[in-house]
Amino acid sequence: MWSDSLYYLNIFHDEELSVHHNTTELIDFLKTIPELKQTGNFTFSNSSQFSIAIDLILLYTRHLNSWNDNDTDQSKTNLIAIVCTKDNLENFERLKRIFIKIAAFVNWKLEDEHTDDGIENYIIWSPG
Repeated sequence: MWSDSLYYLNIFHDEELSVHHNTTELIDFLKTIPELKQTGNFTFSNSSQFSIAIDLILLYTRHLNSWNDNDTDQSKTNLIAIVCTKDNLENFERLKRIFIKIAAFVNWKLEDEHTDDGIENYIIWSPG
């Protein structure tokens, strides 16, 4: 999906979502990132000390491009979906550092659903 005001990003292993990560371990890791705060069982947003809006959800779903907020699992996560503010390149670089840290932790790729240049499923970062 493309928007002039929001980025739609995903962190996952492969298109088939065949690899999952332990949800509890992932939540514990996300709680160590000062720019994030937990807002629900499977959701995080930007903390008060980080002014760039972030909405992040941990999902366990069958389909990369067809899921809803109820596609969660206490023990398994195979997709991290992120929506965040798109305002300037400097802020996006700050956001990318956070999301790459998360992607590196689970050893999955970070992907932009649709870039401003019209590229779909653009890989921002990939392990190894």
